[in-house]
Amino acid sequence: MRLGLLGCFVGHGAWGIVGKDGWLPFFEVFGIDEPTARFFMPLIGIMDIVIGIIGYFYPSRFLLLYAFMWTFFTATLRPSANMGMSELYERAGNYGVPLAFLVMAGMMVSWKGWFQKIKVGDMMDASRLPAFEMTLRLSLVLLLAGHGGLAVFNHHAGLAKHMSFLGVEAANTNMIVFGVFEMILAIWVLVFPRTYGLLVFVLVFKIATELMHPIAGRPLDVFETIERFGDYVIPPALMLIYAFVAEPKQVKREFAS
Repeated sequence: MRLGLLGCFVGHGAWGIVGKDGWLPFFEVFGIDEPTARFFMPLIGIMDIVIGIIGYFYPSRFLLLYAFMWTFFTATLRPSANMGMSELYERAGNYGVPLAFLVMAGMMVSWKGWFQKIKVGDMMDASRLPAFEMTLRLSLVLLLAGHGGLAVFNHHAGLAKHMSFLGVEAANTNMIVFGVFEMILAIWVLVFPRTYGLLVFVLVFKIATELMHPIAGRPLDVFETIERFGDYVIPPALMLIYAFVAEPKQVKREFAS
């Protein structure tokens, strides 16, 4: 969880320091002109990187709540800027990780507890594990379905560029096939998450597709890959849960016997 938080905020913050043109429509949502936006971008970037580093070395409940609210807010700016709802869902790895982290750490603590460092012992309450697992699984479902939606509904320019680089014609048919495949994958994760090899495939698939940013684009596009680090920590986290926690139906059968 700490690695996912770190990668997300460092990758996102790096784009702020670079001054990504793709951020300008988000400022326009609030009527902020380009010169003012260019001034604020590096400040937001530095803030993000600092939050990511603090979150890795000194994660607190308050910081996780802020991280969830900030990442969800930035994700909602995309449909607000007429980029489509798929953009919001595709970034579920960004806001799902801090939310799941917060759920597992527990929120029923004193106000001082919200600012204290979360320790390993705070993450050991088995009663919170089902909510933790569900938050992670739904986040994975959303990010897969959202990425597929970018192909099916948006004919996303970035995906078209990646397909063309691989020698695949970025026609509507190919985009729809790719998008529908990801949506089916999302449904499979939702309904049959314990399928043997499924989460390993999802992990490799996500890393491969996100590595296409710098491979098919500019070296700087590696920040897109790093920003989605939450996407890569969710499958291993679920694998660990399923490896050590029996399926609910199996527990019932054993108890009945």
